[in-house]
Amino acid sequence: MMIQILPEAVQCNIKVSSQEELFDVMSTSLVKAGKVKPDFSCHVLDREQRFPTGLPFDSFGAAIPHTDPENVISPSIAVATLQDPVDFQVMGSPELNVAVSLVFMLALDDGHAHIKFLQQVVKLAQDKEKVSELFSAKSDRDLFQSVKRFLEIEE
Repeated sequence: MMIQILPEAVQCNIKVSSQEELFDVMSTSLVKAGKVKPDFSCHVLDREQRFPTGLPFDSFGAAIPHTDPENVISPSIAVATLQDPVDFQVMGSPELNVAVSLVFMLALDDGHAHIKFLQQVVKLAQDKEKVSELFSAKSDRDLFQSVKRFLEIEE
């Protein structure tokens, strides 16, 4: 499966105040590009409430929100760093919260590729130098170039 990342789906230092707003902002470019169905963000929010994706790391929190394959037209991802963290419940421990500053929204239509890509994202998030570069990005384009290089995905 070919996973695509569009430059317009990568946003640096965005300001949002809730998961709902975050998912709306992040999914907009995927909807406009025809990668996901128009109600994709609603499905992501619903799934996030049932199956949280927050991941605590040493100095930051990350999240990997996604939804079911039937809401995906063509495999893609959206990535954002957040100006102010947004609370997510921790994956596997929903009674705990994590302040999330790095988000990888997955729009994947294959379960096996989904697991493999989650592993790539977790490996990236555990690399302090690479994470530092992501958070140091000064523009959407800089962040896009770093993500594309680190995850080795197509433009």
